[in-house]
Amino acid sequence: MFKSAMKFALQPAALLLAALVSLPFACGQDASANGGPPERQAMAAFAEHGVRGTVTAVSGDNLTVKTETGDFYKVETGPNTHFRKQRDQIKISDIHVGDMIAAGGDKDDKAKTLGAVFVMLIDKEQYEKARAEFGKTWTIGSVQSIEDTKITIKRPDNATQTIVVDENTSFRKHRDSITLADIKVGDNISARGSLQNGNFLANVLSVGGPGGPGGSGGFPGGERRNPSGPNPAAPNQ
Repeated sequence: MFKSAMKFALQPAALLLAALVSLPFACGQDASANGGPPERQAMAAFAEHGVRGTVTAVSGDNLTVKTETGDFYKVETGPNTHFRKQRDQIKISDIHVGDMIAAGGDKDDKAKTLGAVFVMLIDKEQYEKARAEFGKTWTIGSVQSIEDTKITIKRPDNATQTIVVDENTSFRKHRDSITLADIKVGDNISARGSLQNGNFLANVLSVGGPGGPGGSGGFPGGERRNPSGPNPAAPNQ
């Protein structure tokens, strides 16, 4: 199996990040290039080795999945396939027609098959909400420039966005509190907040890690790595 697929099997948050923001136009040359920020690497690996969509059939150890582009993939599972729903391990018998999944492994685009290293059951409602709010109540990207209290980022969909911070913004790096001065060009950041006059006003800004709608390392269907701290990019409830 591919190393990147195995990496995702061990890091479900990275998979869910890719599944959330890997819009069709975001998987072009820039996203598929080697290197770059972690979220762009996640997108590239997911595009090459992953499938996301709605289950249309379950037959023995195999799933048929319809993607958002209308393609049908046969997802083949076996004894070594890891099944997950949020923090819990599940079985293929817990997946039903109509469920949304993300799977990764040995993908054959011509044959429309995928030998799955992992299959993750996604909460459709959370997924759609988080995706709709991307860039509005949460955002992620790599820092391109910092000018006074404005931080310009490049998001995984290749769009640039300006994040504004003020005296009410909380800055975090992993479990530690930091300041604006600790943020540098090239850092990978996530933020939770709202749009104000065309800019994104951050309530909480987190440096490091892929970040996402459930916080640092937390995604719909994924895991929260820091339950004791604030969720730096969680959609407003």
